[in-house]
Formats: sequence, structure tokens, C-alpha cells
Amino acid sequence: MIYSDITTCVEIKGCDFMNDNRLKTILVIVGAILILAVIAYAIYGFSLFWATFAAGITIGLLIIIIIVFIALTIYLWIRTLLLKRDLNRTMSELKQTKMELSQCRAKLNQKKFESE
Repeated sequence: MIYSDITTCVEIKGCDFMNDNRLKTILVIVGAILILAVIAYAIYGFSLFWATFAAGITIGLLIIIIIVFIALTIYLWIRTLLLKRDLNRTMSELKQTKMELSQCRAKLNQKKFESE
């Protein structure tokens, strides 16, 4: 039973897909699915954008922290270098003062022996 006319196909049981109510329902469901798909895709894209934005901020903060630590390291290295230089100068002054003190003691002991 092949019918060439669509109007007769509507009369056949099981071939009523051309019914207006069912077609409207299918179009509404397809439209709702498309709208939900677009919303889901937008949310997914926004989450990817947000993740890259957060990653960029995190990397920026880490770079700032690294720069601060490098500057702190250089500052402490220079400070240690200057403290070593100052320590060497103070040690040489201490040696010189010890030598002068020993010379003064020797002169003082010599004067004591001469006066006795």
C-alpha cells in the first residue's frame, strides 16, 4: 500500500508525523535543546576564559614573588659582603690595637724594672 499523496499518508495509522500539534511539540523540544546547548557552550567557554584568567593572575603573582625573592637575595648578598669587609677592617684594627697594647705593656714593665 504505497500512497503517493501526503494527505492520504496522514490517514494511515503510524504515519501521522505530519500532525501540527506533534510537529509543534517536536520543534519546541528541539528549540529548547538548542537553547540549552548554546547556554551550556557559553558557560563552558566562560569557565575556560575564567580558568585562563585565574591562571594568568596566579602566574603574575608568582612572577612578582620570584622577583621580590631575587631582589631580597641580592640585597642580603650585598649586605653580607659589606659586613665581611667591615669585619675584616675591624679585625685588622683589633690586631693593631693589640700590638699597641702589648707595646704599651712592654714599656710600662720596662719602666717598672728601671724604677726598682
